Amino acid sequence: MISDDLAPLFGNTGPAVRFRQGTVLSWDSSTGENTIQLGGGTLTNVPILNTGEAIALRAGHIVGLLGQGASWFIVGRVTPPNDPNFAGASVAFGSALDFRTNFAQPATFTQQASKTIDVPAWADEAAVTVMASVSLVNSTASRQQALAYAGINGLTGSAMSLGIASDVSGDFGMGALAAFNTAVITDPGSAITVQAYADCTAALAASPFNVATVNAIAIFRSIT
Repeated sequence: MISDDLAPLFGNTGPAVRFRQGTVLSWDSSTGENTIQLGGGTLTNVPILNTGEAIALRAGHIVGLLGQGASWFIVGRVTPPNDPNFAGASVAFGSALDFRTNFAQPATFTQQASKTIDVPAWADEAAVTVMASVSLVNSTASRQQALAYAGINGLTGSAMSLGIASDVSGDFGMGALAAFNTAVITDPGSAITVQAYADCTAALAASPFNVATVNAIAIFRSIT
């Protein structure tokens, strides 16, 4: 049976819980290490209640603090209604760019550019978008078919194909094509690798106009 007397819940049996506002002096969005100004002093590495805004905190932000005894906890950022920072970002971004030129293209599926995106330690899901572009000069005496692929951790999306006229015939046979790939990755680990691949029906000689580029962006979040 539940008593109607709630007084024992508010008894002075221990140190009182206190609420204060502090100012973030430093914040490491990868680890949560921090310094917080409170009154005339500085708190170091204050624990934070598990809020989605943890990775968005930065120096100068005002945060709410709960204290009991000598312990303090960050309960979240203080933002009044209509504050431009209300509901600040609770995700992080990564990007990658690799550029390569003057390479030979074998008559087989070949990685021509690659780059790694570091994953924040707290992230357990990533949405990745990749664009791979390839330009090739046809150094053979006949028309050839070239393909480009965009890779995410070695897995490719749909290929883009293009016929390239012979450069030997005087037509300056050169083709440029681009491919795209997207993926949502659960438990991405510490890094994601993105690639630009090319393939051709014949081996092509190296040329300054043979160019491969890979561009990617990743959005990270925690879902636990």
